[in-house]
Amino acid sequence: MSLDPTVRLLMPPEPEEPERSESGRPWPTLPPAALHGTPGEIVQAILPHTEADPAAMLFTLYTAAGAMIGARPHVLTGGVEHGARVWTLVIGRTAGGMKGTSFAEVRRVLKEADPEFCGEKIMGGLSSAEGLIQQVRDGAGDDPDGSDFDEGVPDKRLLVMESEFASVLAQGKRKGNTLLPTIRQAWDGGTLRTMTMRPKVATDPHIGIVGHITPTELRAKLNEAERAGGTMNRYLPVLSRRSKLLPDGGDLGDDELRSMGATLRAALDKARHIGRMTRTPAAAKHWRALYARLAADHAGDGPVAQVVARAAPQVLRLSVTAALLDGSDRIDLPHLQAAEAMWSYAEDSAWWVFGNSSGNPDLDRLKAFVDAAGDAGVSRTGVVAECFGRNRTKAQIDSLWADLLTLGGYEEWRKPTAGRAVVGLRRRKAK
Repeated sequence: MSLDPTVRLLMPPEPEEPERSESGRPWPTLPPAALHGTPGEIVQAILPHTEADPAAMLFTLYTAAGAMIGARPHVLTGGVEHGARVWTLVIGRTAGGMKGTSFAEVRRVLKEADPEFCGEKIMGGLSSAEGLIQQVRDGAGDDPDGSDFDEGVPDKRLLVMESEFASVLAQGKRKGNTLLPTIRQAWDGGTLRTMTMRPKVATDPHIGIVGHITPTELRAKLNEAERAGGTMNRYLPVLSRRSKLLPDGGDLGDDELRSMGATLRAALDKARHIGRMTRTPAAAKHWRALYARLAADHAGDGPVAQVVARAAPQVLRLSVTAALLDGSDRIDLPHLQAAEAMWSYAEDSAWWVFGNSSGNPDLDRLKAFVDAAGDAGVSRTGVVAECFGRNRTKAQIDSLWADLLTLGGYEEWRKPTAGRAVVGLRRRKAK
């Protein structure tokens, strides 16, 4: 597969008014280094013919191809094997997020590369630990004619495609449901097992997960315990939006599709025979400097920090996958730089979704109190008594009041009375 250099550099045009988060953060930009090698070439070839987001397609391709490769190739660090197992959570609005489109475009290439895997090993409908383990279960019983005999699933590879990831989070909150802990164990690796009288067991499965969710659903469904417990930091958060308008659709030719599939198939076939991987000297040098940055606690102690807590392992796995899809059994500098660039996008996505925190818990508390009141707003008396339970001094309330107004998007209101005017805060209406 070969691409014209002008195509390789093609990226969707920036919207006239860049979309910003509630706290004013700009939409993240996918660094060009992320598009290295075969994955980048595939995304760039598809991009002119789709409205899908290039970042969503790229991360989805990494997750899917990693699941197709299997568990054998890995790097060993700290006694832990990190292979081509990266999970993607595509985050986009209901209208214009193009989440489903990103997977549909990638799946066309995957089917050309490995139609058997796409027909048998891509599933959805996560609802219980038992259901997940069932798809990669070990065999049981010695007598094929026995009532308890189960030949199991020899191929332990699986790609879970969850178009309604909010339902997965909701299922995980049900009393007695062990889905989320089992998912976490599946990312970590090793044996999955249910704690029941007749346990279901899956030895060393290799599971990839791609989830789709809206920003609002993610904030609402993912509670503090799940962030702190590590559910979210096993996923790479990836913001997605429509890259362009194509009223008549795209026209990606069958020949080009087959060419991409053949290139990917060759990389997958080679990767499945690779075992332990190492870095080139250039990559090893870069990794030592990069690791120091990844290990730094630069996200503080709030929601974003909980989401990006596994920075180093995520970059390791991305670099493994980048090398394998490049047909290499060693991680070279461009593979590590691609992984670093992809992590940068994922981290920026986390800040966009969860980065509403001001760093001042009292200010965040006041902000949430005002937001919840809607257009009516809140009075100063309500702030003092209901928001802070009369446990803040006048000077502290004055300071928080002024700080909220400086954030933008808020205004002070006054209502005349027979005596002293009632003063309050509310969100400023969009014009």
